[in-house]
Amino acid sequence: MSVRSIVVSLLTVLLAGLVYLCWPLYGFMAENNAALRNPWGWQPVPAATTCQSSPVAPRLQPVADQACALLLAHQARVHAPSLSAAVAIDGQLVWSGAVGWSDLKADIPATPQTLYRIGSTSKPVTGTLLARMVDAGLVDLDQPIGGYDDALPNSDWQHLTLRQLASHMAGLPEYETNRDLRGIYHSMTLQRAHSDVREGLALFDGSPQRYPPGSQFEYSSFGTLLIAAVLQSAGDQPFAELMQRWVLDPLALTSPVVDQAVEDRARFYQLDGSRAQPWRRVDLSNKLPGGGFMSRPEDMVRLGSAWLDPTFISPETREQFWTPQTLSDGEINEQSYALTWRWRGTGNYAHHGGVSKGAMAWLAVHPAHSLVIALTTNARLAEFSDFASVQDSLVTLFVGN
Repeated sequence: MSVRSIVVSLLTVLLAGLVYLCWPLYGFMAENNAALRNPWGWQPVPAATTCQSSPVAPRLQPVADQACALLLAHQARVHAPSLSAAVAIDGQLVWSGAVGWSDLKADIPATPQTLYRIGSTSKPVTGTLLARMVDAGLVDLDQPIGGYDDALPNSDWQHLTLRQLASHMAGLPEYETNRDLRGIYHSMTLQRAHSDVREGLALFDGSPQRYPPGSQFEYSSFGTLLIAAVLQSAGDQPFAELMQRWVLDPLALTSPVVDQAVEDRARFYQLDGSRAQPWRRVDLSNKLPGGGFMSRPEDMVRLGSAWLDPTFISPETREQFWTPQTLSDGEINEQSYALTWRWRGTGNYAHHGGVSKGAMAWLAVHPAHSLVIALTTNARLAEFSDFASVQDSLVTLFVGN
C-alpha cells in the first residue's frame, strides 16, 4: 500500500470519527438554537376540537365537561400538540382527559393512556421508593451512604447522606456545572443506553464537590441517580426490580416506565410559535431515576394519592419528605425543597415539575383536599408556567364540586 493510500485511509477514519462525535453535539446545539434546526421539518399545530375523557360518575359529568373545555382552551393558547391531565380525590381517579395529537404527522389523537416523558417529575417517583425503603428499615436518611455501598467510584461521596442527596444539598453538580469531560459529552448527546443505574455514576464521578455537604443548595439530578444506586445496593436488587416490587406492583401501576419504543408512546416536539417539529432521537436511560421515566397522568395521580395513604407511606416519613430542609446555618434552602418534592407554603401542597426532551410534566398533591393532579404535554414550551398554569383552574373546579 502506498503512503498516499495510508494517509487517505487515516484521514477517512479521522473524518468518520469526527462526524460520529460531533453529529450528536450538533443535535444538542439545535435544541437551543432555532437557526440550526431543520427549516423544512415544521408543521402547524392546529387547535384541538375534541377531548378524549375517561368515564366518570354521572354526577361528575358536568365537571368533566368543564375540565375538558379548560384543556381545549389551554391547548389552543399554548399551541402544544397535546395535553393530558388527571385528577384523583380521596385516592380515587375522578377524571382524566386528553386533547390534541400524540403524533401530528400520523394524525394520531392523544388519549388518557398516552405515555409522556415526565422529566424531573421522575424524582418523586424515585422518592416514593426511597420513602418505602425508609419505612421498611432498609435505609436511614442520615447514615453515610458508604455504609450501603463500599464501592462508590468517588471517595468524596462516602460520607454523604440520603437526606442531603434528596434535598439537593450534597454538593454534587448539575449538568451545567459538571466538570467530568466524558460525562459532559454523554449528558449532552444522550446516545448511550444504560441498563444499570450504576453506569450513570461515571457521568459525574470525576467532578469535584461543589461545596461542603449541607452548607448550600444546588439542584442536582445526578444526586437522584446516586440515590438510586445506593438503594440498589441496600436492597440487593436492580433499581428497576425495586421499583416494581415496592411501588408499581403494590399500586397496580403500569407506569412509570423506561423511555423506549413502547405502545401508546407520544411523539415529542420542539415548538416555534404555533409550529412544531419532532425532537431529535435521544436515549434518556442514563438519567432514569431523576429525569428519564415516562408515565401517564392517570398513573401519576395514583402514585401521588399513595402518599396520603398511611398504610403505604407512614405519616412520619411523609412529614419528613414534605418538610423543606434547612442548611447548616439553620436557614431553609432557597427553593423550599423538601426530599424529592418541593413544598409550596402558599396553598400547602407538595409538587414537582419536569422538563424533558420535547415534553413537560407536573404532579401536585393537595393534602387539605385529598386531591392529586397531574399534567403532561409532548412539547417543550418556552416557559414552564405557560404549561402548568391550567392546573390552578382544574384544582379550583374539582375542589368547588
